[in-house]
Amino acid sequence: MRIRRGGTLKGDKDDTGRWQVWIDTAELETERSGERIGEPANDTEALRRQVAVLQARLELIEDERDFLRRQVQALTIAQTQKAIEGGEKEPRRWRWRWPWQR
Repeated sequence: MRIRRGGTLKGDKDDTGRWQVWIDTAELETERSGERIGEPANDTEALRRQVAVLQARLELIEDERDFLRRQVQALTIAQTQKAIEGGEKEPRRWRWRWPWQR
């Protein structure tokens, strides 16, 4: 079972032996309200730190993207030069044969 909305899945067995299952969202609401309330100075510092971390991660990802882009470009140029020089021969055409003729 998947809980789409936040909360914790709770359950109890009643007197007849059936399980009664429900989602307790009260805990989630108290957690969320606790996150919203805070000192503005602490929030701005936390946000600045988070922005700095995200900018550093973005820079690393951009560097990796540029490296991979250069690698693909180098491979493409190498394959093109090899094809122009005639390094790739035309592959032998496949012909169907009976299994005992192979």
